Amino acid sequence: MKTYRELISNEEFFAAALMQVPIFVIDAIDESEVDEGGTVQQYTDFSVWIKGVSYPRHKHVFKVSS
Repeated sequence: MKTYRELISNEEFFAAALMQVPIFVIDAIDESEVDEGGTVQQYTDFSVWIKGVSYPRHKHVFKVSS
């Protein structure tokens, strides 16, 4: 059984970008999966870029498999 850890802080996004781990993007409202398995290309306090797509941090949940 896989468990997932939610990325919240800039430090967690930085570590995920360095380690090139796959990030799962989940819609915060309906909890549906938006993107599976992309790596963090860039992040700010407002958005995260994965596979060339910008995801607003306040509208999505970002998880890694642990």
